[in-house]
This record gives sequence, structure tokens and C-alpha cells, in this order.
Amino acid sequence: MRVREFPILGDEDAQTVEAFATGLDREAARVLAYLVGREESDRFSGEAASRLAVRVGVDLGRGRVSDVLGTLTDLGLVVETTVDSEAPGRPPKGWRADAGHDRTLARVRTLHADALLDQAATVASTLDDDFESSARPRPTGDTTAPPPADRDAGHVAVGLNWEPNGLHAPLFAGAYADHGVDVTLTGRRGSRAALSSVADGDVDVGLTGAATYLRACTNGDVVPLALYYQRAMVTLYTTRSAFGGPLRSVEDVRGRRVAMPAGSETGALGRLFLAQAGVVDDVTVVRADGEEREALLDGDADVATGVFTDPLELEATGHDVDSVLLADHFPVPGPAFVVRPETLRERPDALRGFLEGAMAGWTAARADPAAAVATLPDDAADAADERRKLDGAFERFAGGDAVEKNGWGWHSPETWERLRVALEQAAALGSP
Repeated sequence: MRVREFPILGDEDAQTVEAFATGLDREAARVLAYLVGREESDRFSGEAASRLAVRVGVDLGRGRVSDVLGTLTDLGLVVETTVDSEAPGRPPKGWRADAGHDRTLARVRTLHADALLDQAATVASTLDDDFESSARPRPTGDTTAPPPADRDAGHVAVGLNWEPNGLHAPLFAGAYADHGVDVTLTGRRGSRAALSSVADGDVDVGLTGAATYLRACTNGDVVPLALYYQRAMVTLYTTRSAFGGPLRSVEDVRGRRVAMPAGSETGALGRLFLAQAGVVDDVTVVRADGEEREALLDGDADVATGVFTDPLELEATGHDVDSVLLADHFPVPGPAFVVRPETLRERPDALRGFLEGAMAGWTAARADPAAAVATLPDDAADAADERRKLDGAFERFAGGDAVEKNGWGWHSPETWERLRVALEQAAALGSP
């Protein structure tokens, strides 16, 4: 009786899978991690894997494995060859990783950055009829571009949607110099300020709320580049003492006073939340621009709108807090990177390097959140608090079908159009 051995992915391969999944369909990331692992093992190095070996190694069906191998081969990440066989006739097909771990990961990031740049042009042309097709960046791929270390794409200034905090830790952990760009990250006082800084040419890339972008009516002056987190972080929250009991669902706010800022991301999405739940006409809106928490604590409101970190901070001061997340009820995209069309057209290498470096930071932060938080500026708040913010963001807002199928940062014209229609129906679209 003949015995065949097949290596399988284990827990020790999880970080490699996560790193590849930043730029690939998750199942493709598993197959690629498996083939790279074989190449770097003493037992199977240099030996092509049969389709059966891959199926066993990653626990996927035959049809899906065939599709994934075809995709990875087309991308140049794996090589189709044959398996040594003593059986008569044509040798069966086999596959090997084309390079080792580090080189393969660099290729994955470059390919995904190209895909994000191309998708940005697709989204922009859908949202704005006047967007010029010539603004679509030229793909680099992996065959004609120099290695990232040899690329010198200059400086990229990034304006954040708030002062640096745990939510931004993956960006501060980014390996931008390794990808040929010099990146500076500076805080702005909200999504509107970050968006304006891009439109005015003060920064090259801005991080802004999805609703803020759509409400700004930029007339094509600014276009979305990629999503940072996949899901919006807006929440309704209260304390037990202010609410007189638990807040279990958005329907519980009927007849209550809701503190909400005007002309902001949280205000627009807070109104959308109430409208989608059918309670917007049954609440009293308390305008408390930037002072929603104070309105709640002072007794001027029963519920406040904010982001998911607000109830965490309130709870840390000893309050008994309840909250309801928009993302748990409606598929609203999270904060997005935005750029000017001319930046997309004229500086694709710079944007590519920024995206590659950001992907590296995202991977590093997933693997070691504490180390990522440690890269924040010294004036950031307590490290433990920032770590809780980052952990919560990864758990609640980082994932989704788009990421599982396409990798980090993915968005689509349909994503933006759904949000635009929803904001319009909720009377939350228009000038900020």
C-alpha cells in the first residue's frame, strides 16, 4: 500500500494568510500561503503541488481550487508545471509559488494597489459624468515596475479625519519608505476639514467620512481612492441614568431627545440611522455641534450621536452606557481616502506607494496591535485606551464581503450609489 503525505495550513500560517489576504480574495490568500509555505519548507521545497495536494492543504473543493490556481497563475504569483509521477502517460499538472514569502508579498501589494487605483477611476467615472477617462492611472503590475525599494515617488501628505488616535495606528505603522514614498500624516478637525484640505491642495490624500464626501458636492474636485475601514463607525449612545433604563434598539429612541451635530459625518449618518429605522419623525433633534456628550450628561438630551469610541470613553469614566451601532443594521461604508483627479492621473506611483505602505501597516497592526499603537505620536492619549479603540475597530468595522472577496480598501460604484440614495431619501444629502 502506497502512502502519500500532504502538508496542510496550520495556525502558524495564519499571519501569512492575513498578509496575503490584504490584497487578495481570502481563499486565494490561503492557497498562495500554502504554496509559499511548501517552497520554504525543507521537506517539500522544489516539489510542485498537485491539485489534490492543494485541496487537502487548504481544505477547499476541487472547483474552487481550480479557479483560484488559475487566478494566481494569471497574476504571475504561482507557476503551473507538472508533478513528478511514476504512472505512465502525461504527468499531472502541478503548481509552485513563483517566489518566496517576502517577494510574493511585495507582488501582492503592488498588484492590489494597481487594482485599487483602477477601481478608484471606475468609481469616480460613475459618480461624476465629467470625470475624464484619461485620469485612469496606468497599471504597473509586477513585470514592468521596479522593485518598491528602487522606486522614488516623492512625498505624499495625508490629512486625517481627526487628531491621531488608535484608529489611525495602522497608518502610522505603515512601511512607506520601503515602497518609495515619504508620507506625513497630520490631523484635521473632522472629515469636512480633511476633505477641504484635499480640495484646496493642502494635502495629497485625505481621510474623510463617506457621507461627508457625498454631501460635499465637490463637482469632481475630489474622488474616492479606497476605503480605510469597511463599515461606518457611527453610533447612538446614552447612559442608563440619562435614558432612565437600557437602550436596546434604535426603536427605543421614539419620543426622545437626540443630540446631533449639524453638517458633520455623525450628524448625517445619525439622521440616516433614524430615518432607515422609521423613527426620524418621532424624535426631537437637539443641535449640539461638537458637544453631544455634554448635552447628554447635562440632561439636555436623552441620546447622543457619535462614533463607537465615544461610549467607550464615557464608560471609562464610570457611567453605565448603552449604544446601538449603525453598522449592525445598515451597510454604510466607513471612512475613505480621497484624492484630487489630477493626483490620480499624474502621480500614480506616489499613490501606489502610499497604498502599499498602508497595506503593510494594516498587516503589521493586525499581527501586533500594541506595536502599531506605539507608533502614534507622543501626544496621543493613553496607549491602553488607543489599543481598545484599535481592537474594537478591527473587530467591528474592518471586515465584510468586499474585503473577503477583493482585499483591503475595496469599494464599488454600487456601494457609493446605495449610500447616496439612502442619504437623499433621509433628507441628509446636500450642502454640509
